Amino acid sequence: MQATPINAESAKVRFVTAADSTAAGASIGTNGTYVSFNSIAGWPNSTRTYQAAVGIQNLDTVARTIELKFDDEEDWSGDTGNIDYIFVIVRDTAGGTQQGGTINVGTADSSTGEISIPASTTWVVEWNIKWAAGASSTNTVSVKLTLIVAGE
Repeated sequence: MQATPINAESAKVRFVTAADSTAAGASIGTNGTYVSFNSIAGWPNSTRTYQAAVGIQNLDTVARTIELKFDDEEDWSGDTGNIDYIFVIVRDTAGGTQQGGTINVGTADSSTGEISIPASTTWVVEWNIKWAAGASSTNTVSVKLTLIVAGE
């Protein structure tokens, strides 16, 4: 089998800033296909929520199937034993209707499942973080999630 040429094209689904992006320290990469956060934090024994840490925007003229997932335990590191939970939820608006399942960071293959984002629509990604009661300000974790956009 041969394929030539294989062209690069603009992303049809991309990350965009949302209401809590600044507070979360969101930095969106080239073409909107990557986002990193450098200011997300949680509290010991209490849940901290970023209702709209980042947006996921469908620029296409048709609905697109997406899935946000935590693949496996190697996708997080640090003081993971001091975290009660990190839940990540996709919603249609900040505080709005949940789209798909709740991602439980630390649980392999935890994901939203495949969800269909309508054409010309932006959804938001919510982070809920709770550190264990004995956690200190020196505790940190790093987390990687993967956004999968189904082909055409």
